[in-house]
Amino acid sequence: MRFAATPAGHAQGRTTKVQWWYLLAAGIAFVLFALAIPQFGLTTVRSVAILLGIVLLLSAASELLAASVTARDWRWSHVLLAVLLVAGGIVALVWSRPTFPVVARIAAWYFLIKGVYDIVNSFVARRAERYGAAGEDPRGTAQWWMPLAIGVLEIGVGFWAVSYPRFSISLLVLWVGLAALATGLTKIAMSFRKRGLRGDLPAFSEGHLPPVGFGTGATRESGRAEAGRAEESRARRSLSEGR
Repeated sequence: MRFAATPAGHAQGRTTKVQWWYLLAAGIAFVLFALAIPQFGLTTVRSVAILLGIVLLLSAASELLAASVTARDWRWSHVLLAVLLVAGGIVALVWSRPTFPVVARIAAWYFLIKGVYDIVNSFVARRAERYGAAGEDPRGTAQWWMPLAIGVLEIGVGFWAVSYPRFSISLLVLWVGLAALATGLTKIAMSFRKRGLRGDLPAFSEGHLPPVGFGTGATRESGRAEAGRAEESRARRSLSEGR
C-alpha cells in the first residue's frame, strides 16, 4: 500500500501561528488559581457553586484558545468541549438553591467529560508520536502520556464526586480546585506538544490510509514488507524477460 501526502501548501493551512507559550501561560495561571481556591474560605454550597461556574467558564475560554492552536480538522472538538463547559458553568451559576449533590454532580460530569476527551486526545498524540519516531512526521515527541494520565485521574475523581454519600463543603472546594488544576495541566501538556511541533503532520490523500500497528516497529515492518514485494516483482520480471 502506498501513502500519498497532500501538497505542502495545503498542510500548512491546517495550523495557526499562535505561540505555544500562550497555552503555557494559561496553564500556569490555572494551576496557581487552583492552589488559591482552598484559601478563599468558602462556607456555603452557593458560594462553591458560583466558583465552580466561574471555573467552568474560564475552562471553556481556555478550550477556545486551544482550538486556535490546533489543526483545523480537530478544532471542532475543542469548540464542542467549550460549549459543554459553558452549559455546565451557566447551570452552576443560575441554579437558585444548589445542594451538595447538585454541585457534586456538576463537578462529576465535568471530570467525566473532560477525562474521556483527554484520553481520546492522548491516543491522537500517540499516533503523532509514532509518525515522528518513524521519520514520517517532522513533529518531535508528542508527550502522549500526559493527557492519558490526566484523563484517567479526572475520571477517577468524577466517580468519587458522584458517589460520595456525605455532605462536605471541604470536598466541594477540593473538587473545584481539582477541576481548575486539571484544566491547567492539560493546557501545559498541550503547550509542550505545540512547542515540539517543527512542521505539519503529513496529510494523506483520499483513499490512502496511514500505516497501522502498535508502535513504530509495525510501521517499519510494513515498509520492509512492501519493499520486499517490490523487489520480488522486479526479479520476476527480469527472469521472464531473460527467457
